[in-house]
Amino acid sequence: MSDEVTVYVGRDGMDSLEATASTLETTVRDSLGVVVDNRGTPVHVHCRLAGDLAEIAALEQSNYYVEADSEAFIPVHVDDVSLTRDVEGSLEISTGYGANAMTIDATVTTGPEPVDVDETFASPKPSETESSPVESIARRIGLDAATLAVLALGVVALAVAYATTAIVGGLAAVVGVGAVGVGVIVALWLLYSG
Repeated sequence: MSDEVTVYVGRDGMDSLEATASTLETTVRDSLGVVVDNRGTPVHVHCRLAGDLAEIAALEQSNYYVEADSEAFIPVHVDDVSLTRDVEGSLEISTGYGANAMTIDATVTTGPEPVDVDETFASPKPSETESSPVESIARRIGLDAATLAVLALGVVALAVAYATTAIVGGLAAVVGVGAVGVGVIVALWLLYSG
């Protein structure tokens, strides 16, 4: 269903009527319309609303004069009313002083319920999780948290190894400090290459 239909006049003979659709549908916030496409001689088109539709909708006028080989638009204005149910009716169109007539069923629906928007939509949504101090520092430095953690552990390991070398002394302690340094470098390389 649509909110607009085209009615051809004079396509199959003088004052003949043929519509592209047999139904119209809209909501209370919109309107309906009929495009009259005259393929014949000049014609008077008479329109009338029927059924419950006539209680909530209106035509600007009931008679339209359409020149030969031209179009006219017939708007059906729907009042802005609060509907509790769909309203059905029809739009009756006739030519040739009523000799040719057709009816197009029309429905005005209640439409989607309006959404109430309050001030809570204006404030930004709080983040779901708070970031840890390590993540905050890493974000400020420009590193990710894993790289920062490996660097921090590497610094601690090197400090412990250096302190042990200072206390114990000897070649074995120096080799141990070198092994810890190589381990930190390998860990950083694996972190960046993976």
